[in-house]
Amino acid sequence: MLIMNNLKLPYKWNINISSLKNPLLWFQLLLVSFLPALFLLLFLVGLNLFEYHWQYIPDSIITAAIIGSGLFLVFSLIMLLMYGRGIPTKYVLKNKYIEQHTLSRGSKMAGILSFLGIFSGKNAGYTAAGATMLAKSREVIAVNWKDINHLEVFPERKEIRLHNDWRTVMQIICPDKQFDIILRFIKDKTKDSISLQKSINTVTKETSLAYKVMLTILSLTLGILLMPKLPIRIIGIFSIAIIIFAFLALWWSGIKKRVASVILFLLPFIGAGLSFALGYINMSRQGTVYALVIETLLLAYFILLGLAIFFRRIN
Repeated sequence: MLIMNNLKLPYKWNINISSLKNPLLWFQLLLVSFLPALFLLLFLVGLNLFEYHWQYIPDSIITAAIIGSGLFLVFSLIMLLMYGRGIPTKYVLKNKYIEQHTLSRGSKMAGILSFLGIFSGKNAGYTAAGATMLAKSREVIAVNWKDINHLEVFPERKEIRLHNDWRTVMQIICPDKQFDIILRFIKDKTKDSISLQKSINTVTKETSLAYKVMLTILSLTLGILLMPKLPIRIIGIFSIAIIIFAFLALWWSGIKKRVASVILFLLPFIGAGLSFALGYINMSRQGTVYALVIETLLLAYFILLGLAIFFRRIN
């Protein structure tokens, strides 16, 4: 048994996790609330662009913001009513894994939070913690030490977050006096997998599959929004080419990947330049300024994506 400063390692402990003082939980509520509102926003703005009702774009943005804020308020009230006094939780340390038992009575929100947790990335530091804390009655979550390749430590909150290659998989809240010894134990158990991941990152710097999939979906969605005749009327073939080369730049490898990223970077400039040269500019419709701002942001996304892939920020 591990002993440090005359304290023995607790292989089991119960703790009441605070709801009010848990920033990860509040972030997850924001995610649950505003992610559907974001999908709605893309749908409404897409209709505005395709139907040339550009003047309604601000109303669409306000509508999505109101819905997202309303959902956040409702979910916050539900969470405070059900978990205002905290979530009783038990942790069990094993030689090959750690278990988390949620002892409070279940919540239907747990399924939603767990599902939406997959969309959060490690670099942004988010997620499955809320899902692991708001789990169903007596639910047990187990994580193998060998699957952990990154730790986040918050001594002031006695909190340790376990990450795999792209997301948080468990949030561990420790007793005050045993925090150091538990952290030492976890570091010892995860040192091999963390060292291996650092070696892989040093050699390949490979972007995780999850991020590539999300960027691909985002590129397809934003590329489709370039299809209608916006204020800068980019010829249709260029919009299609932007989507294709975004896909190729994300999924090809080696020199082909860098060539595709250069083409992706150049296509928005060439398409916009041809529009200006051929006089394909429409500034006569109502709400043109709103549509022009959105079109500029869309083009900027693909330009920045090309640069990020070329300079291997996305690999």
